[in-house]
Amino acid sequence: MWLVGPDFMLKTPSAAIKVAKNGDTIKILSGVYKNDYATINQNDLTIEGVDGFAHLTSTGLIPGGKAIWVVNGNNVTLRNLEFSGARVADKNGAGVRLQNGSMTLDNDYFHDNEMGLLTSNRPTIRLVVKNSEFSRNIQDYPVTNELSHNIYVGAIAQFIMENSISRGAEYGHAVKSRARNTIIKNSRIFDEGKISASYLIDLPNGGVALIENNYLYRNRGAQNTALISYGAEGMKYKRNALTIQYNTAINEAGMAFLLRNHSRVKAKIIENRTTNITANEIPGAGMAGLWNRIKSKLRELLQ
Repeated sequence: MWLVGPDFMLKTPSAAIKVAKNGDTIKILSGVYKNDYATINQNDLTIEGVDGFAHLTSTGLIPGGKAIWVVNGNNVTLRNLEFSGARVADKNGAGVRLQNGSMTLDNDYFHDNEMGLLTSNRPTIRLVVKNSEFSRNIQDYPVTNELSHNIYVGAIAQFIMENSISRGAEYGHAVKSRARNTIIKNSRIFDEGKISASYLIDLPNGGVALIENNYLYRNRGAQNTALISYGAEGMKYKRNALTIQYNTAINEAGMAFLLRNHSRVKAKIIENRTTNITANEIPGAGMAGLWNRIKSKLRELLQ
């Protein structure tokens, strides 16, 4: 076990990460660690804050242009950590970037980054997020013309989000997942104040997805009329299924739909509690949207 803090031999988390071996545990005394960037290549490594959050904050452009911490190892656990201030030249600086391997986030806090959590598109990656919060990871979109997301999961094997919060996304999405399998349950995903997300949950490439027992809140300033979007950028996987069940979904004002479904997948929408939701589902306008469904049906009738 490695101890990190001002009174220990290892003063910074990055110093401990450099010397740690596979299977080690790094305990970081709570406090603020400025501009302490690191790449984690070890497997079975646990890094956790002690006596509160260990706060990793960036005050300038991040060297390497990716994230405060970049993770490449298998079975990496990050616990009781806080990430803020991530900025890079390409405008997608993340608190943590999962580039390879697998990772569990437990009781972590991501805020005021360009991207909260970002992954690469490796199909072997697995990600679990639990008991964590993602808040206002945004940038000035009208100026930068780049979108920020609280959580942006690439085309990976599996993404699980449980007992967590994503709030205050602006222009981008509160949760965006291109994963082959996505599970979002027992979480709170919502707009707040005058800030609103494009979608609360965006699953642009389909896949097998379960959205269960969440609190979803859309405010009156949202850019889209749906809380959830599925398949808007084309279906990527051979197996696709969507279940939305036992959620509480609230729309502050105006017309809103629980799901905009751009695919031909028949969604299972079961026992959701809704307020000011116009309808559970509306077809999308993409390649597999309403007009293409109509044309497809006409071709079937004419054959």
